[in-house]
Amino acid sequence: MRKNEMEDDGIKGMLRDEYNRCLELLDQVRRAMNNYPRGKLVVKKVKVKERVYEYYHLQWREGAKVLSRHVPNKEIPEIQKMIEQREAYRSNGLKLEKRLEYLAPLIGEKRPSKRKRVQKRDVSSASAKKF
Repeated sequence: MRKNEMEDDGIKGMLRDEYNRCLELLDQVRRAMNNYPRGKLVVKKVKVKERVYEYYHLQWREGAKVLSRHVPNKEIPEIQKMIEQREAYRSNGLKLEKRLEYLAPLIGEKRPSKRKRVQKRDVSSASAKKF
C-alpha cells in the first residue's frame, strides 16, 4: 500500500467516526425532544361585557389536526422554558442533519433522508398528560 492510500484510509476512518458520532448525537437529540411539549403558546382573547380576558393555550399539530390545551397561568413560565429548550434541541438537530449530509458522500454512504420524523409520543403516557 502506498503512503497516499494509507493517508486516505486514515482520513476516511476519521470521517466515518465523525459520521457515526453525529448519528448517535442526532438520535439522542430526537429522544430528548420527546420529553418536551410540542407546539407554541398562544394567547386567546375573549370579550365579555366590555371586558377582555386573556388566557393561554399550548397549540400543536398532529397530522392534519391542530390541537390545543389550556395552560394555567402558574404553568406558563415553566411551559415557555420547556418550549425554548425543545427549540434549542431542534436547532441542534438541524445542524447535525446538515453535517451528516456533508459527510455522507465523503465516506461513500448514501445520503441520509432530509428529516426523519420524531417518534410520536404515546398520548396516554404520564408525561404527555402533564403537558
